[in-house]
Amino acid sequence: MSQEKPFTVKSFQDYLKEKKMMGNSCDECKNLMIPPRMLCTKCRGKKLRWSQFRGEGSLETFTIVYVPPSFLKDKTPYAIGIVRLDEGPKVTARLVNVDVERPETIKMSMRVIVEYMQEGTQPFLAFKPA
Repeated sequence: MSQEKPFTVKSFQDYLKEKKMMGNSCDECKNLMIPPRMLCTKCRGKKLRWSQFRGEGSLETFTIVYVPPSFLKDKTPYAIGIVRLDEGPKVTARLVNVDVERPETIKMSMRVIVEYMQEGTQPFLAFKPA
């Protein structure tokens, strides 16, 4: 992967626009992180590189949002979940193609796959049932 981009939110979003789920890995302890960080969250090391994730995992937990930030006020209700990626790290993302009116149908440990989406010009990460 390219080392030119800094490990920033903007770079993470630029990769989302390219339909790539990118985080980073630590050369010192092999820790994987998403979104990318400037320092390793495990050993505080600085020898980091970009790492691409496949975008598959399982749902660890979720919540239904009824009172959103103002820029999402017309999108409620919607679901947000924590997904454990097959590579190991957890990531928080929107859940799509789920029935938020019947949250009992959203199952813990269900397999999910990445869905690259946008709100206006802003890309965001989402997952849908596999």
